[in-house]
Order: sequence, then C-alpha cells, then structure tokens
Amino acid sequence: MSILSLFRKKPDSITINDEMGTFILQNPLKDKLYDGEIKWLGREVSVSLYCDNGDSPSADIALENLRKIVAESADWDKKLRQCAVEYAAGEDGFVEIWGKTADFPPITTEEFLCRISLGFLYVYPNGEIYFDYDLDEMFADHGLGIYANISGEILSVGLMG
Repeated sequence: MSILSLFRKKPDSITINDEMGTFILQNPLKDKLYDGEIKWLGREVSVSLYCDNGDSPSADIALENLRKIVAESADWDKKLRQCAVEYAAGEDGFVEIWGKTADFPPITTEEFLCRISLGFLYVYPNGEIYFDYDLDEMFADHGLGIYANISGEILSVGLMG
C-alpha cells in the first residue's frame, strides 16, 4: 500500500453503544455529529450528538444531556408542545395553516397538537438542545425549530426549512 493511498483512506467510524441506542460518527476527521435514533414517548426519533472534531469527552457530555432529556421526556414534551401552540396560534386560539398550493381553514390548537411530532433533535455538550418538530405539511414543507437549554429554558422558536 502506498503512502498516498493511506491518506486517501477514509478513517473508521466511531460508535457509541448506549442503552438508548447506537450513535455513529461516520468520518471522525471531518464530522462533528454522532447520529442515531432513540425512543421518545414510544416513537423513533433521530438524534445527533454534537462533538468537537470527534472529541469523545464532548460527545460523552452531549450523551449525558440526552439522558437527562429522555428521563424527563413527558415534561419536555408538554413544555415544547405548549411553546409550539404559543408560537403558531393566534389570539383567537386558532392556527392559520397554509400549504404549497392553497390556503386552508384555521384549525384548533387541539387539532394542531395532534398533527405535530418530534422528528429529530440535536444535543450539544454546552447544554443546548435543538428540537425539530414535523408540522405535517401545515406550513408547506417547513418544520418548527425550538432551541432550549438543559435547564428547560426556551431560547428561540421559529419555522425552519
């Protein structure tokens, strides 16, 4: 094997096996995310654990933050859904929805809550978490992004995509 071929060789991925799931860093030389899936209130949710250039200690901290979030998932879900309603509903308590080709009549907050679901989340070692909610095409192809911190403070909310 030539030296040049050694430099072209893709490094082996790094895997974290945890009781919640398996998280894989595909390319340790350039990637900063361990990707995997977990159960969140009975549903599969994609998760990315952020790390500093494959740095194991920062990935371990992100994983510990994920454990805290999952342990309190029912409380988090309630808080995040309330945040979504506050963001999307008008003063009349209805949510104005719009699609790619037509506008639709407003729906109740209860209908809105039945249609949204957590799609994925990013967990950072600094204690920040990004929750991405699938909005069931109620706002064309946009999702709802909610940034929070591990202590439960909502940092920002907005449509993404």
